[in-house]
Amino acid sequence: MLGTTRKARLVTLGTVAALVVTIAAFAALKPADDDSIPRDSYTIAADRMCLLAKRQIVAAGQSSPGDPGRFARALVPVIATWRSGFRALRVPADRLEKARTLDAALRDVEIEVARLALTADQSNRSRTLARAKKVDLATAHVEQAIADLGLGQCARARIGLSTGNTG
Repeated sequence: MLGTTRKARLVTLGTVAALVVTIAAFAALKPADDDSIPRDSYTIAADRMCLLAKRQIVAAGQSSPGDPGRFARALVPVIATWRSGFRALRVPADRLEKARTLDAALRDVEIEVARLALTADQSNRSRTLARAKKVDLATAHVEQAIADLGLGQCARARIGLSTGNTG
């Protein structure tokens, strides 16, 4: 197998060395994600829309410090506009399910934020705090859906809507 001549043995050793290098490189390389999301016009538009919505959420929080009801009332149209704009985008077929997941997560946040607005208006601090925790959980689902859809810039721009805004 090694060969009977010096040249044959060198070729065999060279082949073995090439195989070792190939195997080592293959093992060292991180496997490519078969599911990777291209940075196309859809992803860019959805990412920008998401970043804009997050900026508006931060602005709403800054304009209503310590007033969870006012903050929640300001968030409802922001989330609704984000969701409406997102739904208007033409989703590539390979991302339909992930886009639906983000849409559903945004819907859930919209509902929970509206409930927070109603609860906060009733001046019951413990109920308001409990509702704010539900909003926080719903926003975690949105953040996961954003990451799953490949909206990298938006995923890195993490914000919280949580209990810190309950006064």
